[in-house]
Amino acid sequence: MRRFLLALLCLLPFVAHEAHALNISGETVVIPVIGRFPGAGGSQWQTDVFIANPSTSTYPFTLKFYPSGEGVQERTFTMEPNSVRTFTDICLNTFGRTNTGGVLEIHVAIYTPQVRARIYNVGNPAGQFGQGVAGIGIGHLTRQAYLYGLSATATSRVNVGVANPNDVPTPVAFFVYDHAGAIIHTHYATVQPHQFVQFNDIVVTFGIAPQEGLAINIESGGERVYGYASEVRNDTGDAVFTFGLSPNS
Repeated sequence: MRRFLLALLCLLPFVAHEAHALNISGETVVIPVIGRFPGAGGSQWQTDVFIANPSTSTYPFTLKFYPSGEGVQERTFTMEPNSVRTFTDICLNTFGRTNTGGVLEIHVAIYTPQVRARIYNVGNPAGQFGQGVAGIGIGHLTRQAYLYGLSATATSRVNVGVANPNDVPTPVAFFVYDHAGAIIHTHYATVQPHQFVQFNDIVVTFGIAPQEGLAINIESGGERVYGYASEVRNDTGDAVFTFGLSPNS
């Protein structure tokens, strides 16, 4: 027994190191939308992006920003081991854009980074408000994005969108269900390569009745996509971001 414990203790540093760097294969991470644009009452919407290197190695990474309807903009940086880089108001300070929105992709050859974004409003007398957006590796995305428990009522609105991180156009279908599972609206769109489409306030845009408990199933015609919803309170502007994955995979 004593020999077994000693052997186990000798293995612990190795096990800890391996657990610290589980995903050693590089993978493109997708933020479906970042943006910078004017808000109501002279306020400003902007985006911060946070990137972490959870490995014990130094590596370069490339930010690829695809502003809607424009060509890609690239910036390359270096990550130190176990470090975090913060890109405050990234559209302005990193890409020099004052009024823009689009998909952000983070490319690394090894050690898939951890990425998240915060899209928020500044300059409002009531203070800041916004939402967090998760960065997801392309390999973890699916061809279906299922979103549920959405509240589109007189007190809140729902925006829904999908990003296409692929090099080819991707047709997508949006199926909207009420709380009982009945389809109340279907919408089709084609998302261009490395672009996103978003439908704001689906009660108005899709012409459905205000209600709680909505579910939206986004299905791709073949490529992996990043489907999401943003539920926003009308009184405070408080928002909750939800990303959808496939319950069938």
